[in-house]
Amino acid sequence: MYRLKSLGTLLSATAHERRRQVPIRFLLALVVAWALFSAGRPDWIGPWVAAVIAVQTFEIVAMFRFRRSSRTPDERDVILALASALAMAALFAGMALAIWTMEGRGLEGFAMLIIAGGLLTNVASGIEARTIFFVGATPYLAALIAMPVLALAGSSTGDPVLTSLASALFIGAILNVYWRVHAARAAELSALGEAEHRVQQAEEAMADRASMAAIISHELRTPVSAILAGAQVIHDDVDPRQRQETSELIIDASNLMTRMLNDLLDHSKMEAGAMSLESRDFDLAALISDTERFWRAQASEKGLKLRAARLARGRWVRGDPHRLRQILNNLLSNAIKFTARGGIDIEAAVQEVGGDVLGIEITVRDQGAGIPPESLDRLFTPFAQGSAEVARTYGGTGLGLKVSRDLARLMGGDLTVTSAPGEGAAFTLSVRLPVGQPTAADAQAEAAPEVDRRLKILAVDDHEINRRTLALVLQPLGVDLATASDGLLALGMLEKQAFDLVLMDVNMPGIDGNETTRRLRASTGPNAWIPVIGFSAGAEASQIAACREAGMTDWLAKPLEPRKLYEALHRAMREPASRTAEVA
Repeated sequence: MYRLKSLGTLLSATAHERRRQVPIRFLLALVVAWALFSAGRPDWIGPWVAAVIAVQTFEIVAMFRFRRSSRTPDERDVILALASALAMAALFAGMALAIWTMEGRGLEGFAMLIIAGGLLTNVASGIEARTIFFVGATPYLAALIAMPVLALAGSSTGDPVLTSLASALFIGAILNVYWRVHAARAAELSALGEAEHRVQQAEEAMADRASMAAIISHELRTPVSAILAGAQVIHDDVDPRQRQETSELIIDASNLMTRMLNDLLDHSKMEAGAMSLESRDFDLAALISDTERFWRAQASEKGLKLRAARLARGRWVRGDPHRLRQILNNLLSNAIKFTARGGIDIEAAVQEVGGDVLGIEITVRDQGAGIPPESLDRLFTPFAQGSAEVARTYGGTGLGLKVSRDLARLMGGDLTVTSAPGEGAAFTLSVRLPVGQPTAADAQAEAAPEVDRRLKILAVDDHEINRRTLALVLQPLGVDLATASDGLLALGMLEKQAFDLVLMDVNMPGIDGNETTRRLRASTGPNAWIPVIGFSAGAEASQIAACREAGMTDWLAKPLEPRKLYEALHRAMREPASRTAEVA
């Protein structure tokens, strides 16, 4: 039955091709009638013409449904269409065989022409399906096989040996031609299908890009508006009492924008297969506890209780703590966003799964409205929310869960969800990590470094906004700050006067930060070995390694965080310049 249904789609082209052959068949029928008259068999002409009209009418009716798209043909329609093609071929092949046995000059050649024409028309009408070809061609092939048999029996004047060789060669030629034409048509259809698929993919990609641009544009307007409004309030200085509240608004909006951009960057890396994971030892219990403590205040502001299962301290594993924390942050952010009342639980379970590997399951369970079954599949789709109502109410790019699941799978695990309307949702991160070794925590500076003299710092960045931002952040330190807008200008300044430290943008036009640092290290000037702190939006391990190889002593990620800049300055002043500092 499946085979018949698949033939139904191909019979449409066959039906149109066979309809174009109708005039040729009637013309051939008249020529056959003339041949019958010439052979002295006028009594055959009437039945012959009647048979042709009847069979042709049957074929037109049987093929009619395949020339119209108003109703999908069923198995019965396919059987009738194939039967009409078989009847037409059997009629002409039978008449050709009959003419072959008649006495008369040229009748044998005429019979062969009827068979050759019938086979060629079936090559055209059955080009897309071998079944359709053989249904229409079998009577003609049977006639070719019967011809030498009739010659051998004396029913024909032809030479049996010559007729056998000619029939065999003709059958082989026809089948060879059909196989080549059929293969070429199949390749053509495959290429057309692939082209249509690629066009569809391109259209979907364009639609996705348009959707992405619309969502990102819409979502970025919120924090940008807050930043602009807050900055204007501070600039106008209308009410000094609002400065703290306004500055907090700007910070929150900036953090929101940073999270959106980070999600977008991570999604792009995942799509390009360029995401890499760090591998180092960390305390899983401490990571869960710190994450819970970070979100506790935000949960309390909504009147929610945030509870976390306490793992025994010292549960060391080896993996990427930054990406693991990113997944938990996304899950907790969503849980707090979609929970109006009640609480949120962080459940954690660790068990040995063999050797030095631990099976870890971390579940974030909320008491929100729950997720309808029809919306579950959309949760992990980029730039989509569970429903249009959710998108309007809560906003967001829909990238957080997609990135989180991709990160979980990159770690060799998975992120799953169970939910029912009105019963909240539970997101479970499952991953296996090797057992880690305890490491000593490095002391971190949490404020601006204290130095006993005024530092001379050169900030190199091609964007004026970035240079002004660095000046604003460094202003509380009372440093002597000089700025340069490109690498060549910076090298010229470094040749003329001594500095204590260089803040170097990695991505600059002309010579970039890495090349500028290499030239600085190769120089003999007074600043050849001073600390160089690079900063860039690129956070890939290979990009950081390139900065190290160029001679930079430390590295910071953009957007610039004042606390991390202060920590980097503290390290630079604490450690010798020749020693490679730890990546911030």
